[in-house]
Amino acid sequence: MIMEVLVRVVLGACVFAAVWFLFPFAVRRLSEIRLCRLCRARRAIVLSYDDGPGPALTPRLLDLLGASNVAATFFVLGRNAEANSDIVSRATRERHEVGSHTFGHGNAWKVGPLRAARDLARGIGTVRRLGGDGRLFRPPYGKMTLATLADCLLRGQRLGWWTIDSKDTRDSGARRPAEDILAEIRSRGGGVVLAHDFDKAQTQADAAPGATSHADYVMDLTERIIGLAETDGYRLMRLGDVMRGARE
Repeated sequence: MIMEVLVRVVLGACVFAAVWFLFPFAVRRLSEIRLCRLCRARRAIVLSYDDGPGPALTPRLLDLLGASNVAATFFVLGRNAEANSDIVSRATRERHEVGSHTFGHGNAWKVGPLRAARDLARGIGTVRRLGGDGRLFRPPYGKMTLATLADCLLRGQRLGWWTIDSKDTRDSGARRPAEDILAEIRSRGGGVVLAHDFDKAQTQADAAPGATSHADYVMDLTERIIGLAETDGYRLMRLGDVMRGARE
């Protein structure tokens, strides 16, 4: 009898975990597949940046994007957006898309559902107050639970995933070479590239002779992708515009 109860408890826990964690993960994967198809159909590349704005890196990016007449998508952290509201204003003024990445970058798999909901709501409110798109949301670490997914659906959020990860937050030498990312864009016929525009503290690896800082890596990668789009005939688009293309 005790063994039967234990089996039922274990099975119940497995079912709960599958629904709580795996169902949102499956939704994400299906959304990414759809996003890949949309990018391929439109030969679109999306430059997307998380965790900013950084007071040093983001203005450099905006200068580069503006000189090339390219619009990108920024998923800002509410705490950074509040501290650098002038940069957010500049980004929206220069027709970049600004969505939410929560306020404090809480991992929904590691914090309670109420805390995750508050972080989500506060981030959305900050973006709206600063003139961004409060309906566009990218979950930190790409992690959602069933509660997070339901919260997003009730709020009418559009989930902005990525299809190509630059791994730029790793130390110099562990990031993906720009050539590999360009090759993946070509093989996929486009894609949504994930990078980060927060001001990353310099590590010992980044300071080593011949190493590349995070900021310089992001700037170089961005410039190379813009060059690829020009030479190979890709369209550099904002993420929301690509997603809306499915309904046009």
